[in-house]
Amino acid sequence: MARVESIPGVRVVHVSREGVVHDQTGDPLANARVLLRGGIPGAVLDHIVGHAPRLAWIHSFSAGIDRVVTPVIRSRGLTVTNARGVFSRPIAEYVVMMCLAIARRLSQLMELQRERTWQPLRGRELGGLTVGIVGFGSIGSEIARLLAPFETRIIATRRRPELGGAPENVELLGHDRLDELLRRSDVVVIAAPLTDETAGMIGAPQLQEMRESAWLINIARGRLLDEVALRRALEAGWIGGAVLDVFNDEPLPPDSPLYGTPNIVLTPHTSWSSDRVVDRSLELFLANLRRFGRGEPLHNVVDLEVGY
Repeated sequence: MARVESIPGVRVVHVSREGVVHDQTGDPLANARVLLRGGIPGAVLDHIVGHAPRLAWIHSFSAGIDRVVTPVIRSRGLTVTNARGVFSRPIAEYVVMMCLAIARRLSQLMELQRERTWQPLRGRELGGLTVGIVGFGSIGSEIARLLAPFETRIIATRRRPELGGAPENVELLGHDRLDELLRRSDVVVIAAPLTDETAGMIGAPQLQEMRESAWLINIARGRLLDEVALRRALEAGWIGGAVLDVFNDEPLPPDSPLYGTPNIVLTPHTSWSSDRVVDRSLELFLANLRRFGRGEPLHNVVDLEVGY
């Protein structure tokens, strides 16, 4: 936080995840105008907001704001900004890595190595695959950009596809055509924000629409996907496999049945992580902090009604 504290006129007050203020000089929250949120739970966030009557702006260090837009914050009409775009590159690279692993049958090759078996397997080229992206925001756009040199076909759903603006290699569909995307895709990537409308959007009916050889990748939020239905789909062979980086319960408990589910790759919510995201996060916040001080419009303002 040294870079924040170096800005003239800015005083930084540190608050723990439990809501404990590490500054006993007077009532430091009484004059707080800006809140930089890290991993504070919603209940603690409401507690802090309730003790900060002058608070005007909350910046979330995460792109998803499902844990930020609480009823208390809605009622206060506070401005909320997020880290949209900060994590797009590492997440997109993760998705490309997994698409290559799926196309080149990496999991089967590793199994053959463990079995000390020499059995060449024929893979596929990404240029022959169709990747469906559910939710074409900053992450979905970056996935499409990184896949473009591979000549991969891209289908994507967006709330307002009529606005256009997608690259030439992307076919945009409305959310009402999700089933079509599922039927046409070799790999389906969930990249939608978590809202009341999108929670549980991929369940048994949607999984049954997918091809038997298709794979599902979730890098968004665990609650977008019905994990019980996914296990059933994998065990029954409805789909070819799944890659999960996010889960309903995190950390994923050691006794989770997902660990024993066939044809699944599990990673510990690590797709967003890279050696550059902290710097990008701070640069975005500092730029907005200066804009806030000058009374200028902020970047990445969230629509509280839409949820992103």
